[in-house]
Amino acid sequence: MKWRVLPSDSVVLSRLIGELGITEATALILANRGIKDPEVAVGYISDPLRLLHDPFLFAQMERAVERIVRAVRSRERILIFGDYDADGITGSALLYLFLKELGAEVDVFIPHRTEHGYGLTQRSLTAIEELDFSLLITVDCGITAVCETATLVRSGVDVIITDHHTPGALIPSALAVINPRLDRGYPFEGLAGVGVALKLAEGIALYLEGEKLRREVIKKYISLAALGTVADIMEVVDENRFFVKYGLRKMRENLGLRALQERAGLSEERSLALQDISFIIAPRINAPGRMSHAIKAFRLLTTDDESEAEELAGELNRENSKRQREEEKVTEEALSLYEEDVAKVAIVCGDRWHPGVIGIAASRIAKVLRKPCVLVSFNGSSLGRGSGRSYADVDLYSLMSCASDVMEHFGGHKNAVGFSVEREKVGELVRRVKERSRSLQFSEETLDIDGVLSFEHFEASFLRELLQLSPFGEGFPEPVFLFKRVTVRNPKEVGRKTVIFQAIQDRVMVDAVMFDPIEEFTGSGVYDIAASVELSQWKGEKRLRLRCKDVRKLG
Repeated sequence: MKWRVLPSDSVVLSRLIGELGITEATALILANRGIKDPEVAVGYISDPLRLLHDPFLFAQMERAVERIVRAVRSRERILIFGDYDADGITGSALLYLFLKELGAEVDVFIPHRTEHGYGLTQRSLTAIEELDFSLLITVDCGITAVCETATLVRSGVDVIITDHHTPGALIPSALAVINPRLDRGYPFEGLAGVGVALKLAEGIALYLEGEKLRREVIKKYISLAALGTVADIMEVVDENRFFVKYGLRKMRENLGLRALQERAGLSEERSLALQDISFIIAPRINAPGRMSHAIKAFRLLTTDDESEAEELAGELNRENSKRQREEEKVTEEALSLYEEDVAKVAIVCGDRWHPGVIGIAASRIAKVLRKPCVLVSFNGSSLGRGSGRSYADVDLYSLMSCASDVMEHFGGHKNAVGFSVEREKVGELVRRVKERSRSLQFSEETLDIDGVLSFEHFEASFLRELLQLSPFGEGFPEPVFLFKRVTVRNPKEVGRKTVIFQAIQDRVMVDAVMFDPIEEFTGSGVYDIAASVELSQWKGEKRLRLRCKDVRKLG
């Protein structure tokens, strides 16, 4: 692995240190993440409230708010149409709970992954045509549903689209469209679908009662915003940072989320980390949408009945276990079917693979094979469903576009794609994409390092600031520092892939852990170590610890 110590600007560092009174290490962390203005940096250190934006900076927010308030006051039926992933489910739950609290007549429809497809489709319109509603609000979908929106408008339904996905060439003819990727007047385009839903709720609150109600709405529903934002792998910067930082602290205030945490073995004693959302809670929220129907997760997040919450939490836990087994099965079968060749992409077709897990399986296989992976499942039909995940810096969407004319419903982005393809056309798809992949150049894996530190930097002020800068995640990565000439003593294996040891530099000793084997690590000796700094918690005691990312042995 290549190491790259990020370049630093002494003028920027001096300004951050001088105006904010922070340590050099903290200034390096901020500057390396593009936060070079002290006014902005304050939002990341001590005053995250200043990261919030006025919801009415969305050009069509006022129009949407006025229509919703009118519907609430006149007791019109409102239908929330949400996506079936964790982002759409949390956004739908947030908006549903808030509108119910206002006294609205509101229902929710979440499509079935295989029966209805993604978003507002003709099949979805057929499913909701018997429902009685005059206003439809989408959550985390709808920005490309041009024909479907037109159909609803012609039938006399007002449509408000809230979405965060990239718009197409045509924008739906909705009453209002709220999308940070479309509205250049809004200062942050990185909101998740649930984040857009929360901004709509904020706008309604401001319109009705002002800032006081807005603060109450944020406080009450921020846990849902945090969950959906992290689950959708959005960048933990700007407004998202506020949602995630404070939402993590309130995860147990939602009855359903509390029951799910207990079922998943997350104790009340310790604080939730971003990784707990990513690897434990979010997969359970996503599981029913993959294996059966996402409405179960929605019901969990909106119930006020403790026994129902416990029952649903157990069901989601079982669905997740089923998803894991199905995912492992697909991964194993696909790897056994894969035939190594000179192509720089793996495309594997199979039968009877569950369509809800092929994307996750493709992600796992990409890491094993160290190349992009696309899986196609025919599942007893002549029409196969495909899902792909990228590897390294490959633009998978661009790569697959060379066969767009032989695919149906092809969509996605740089890191992931989805599509359908007829069995008789899959051979042509494979031929074209593999041929195109030969020109790919994979860049060497690089570890970015924020700067060079020594153990003497581990003072209370640095550790306090490091805690203030958390959580770290997508778009705001965990800091990694280079520690030179570190003596390693007493290495011990404490798990199949985990080693703990004592790290000593200039007579200062620090505990260290390595969770994955590193080839150059051969036990006791002297090393340069690239590591993050964390506070580990064991039996109620917090201790500073290095988490090694890579090492280079000296001498």
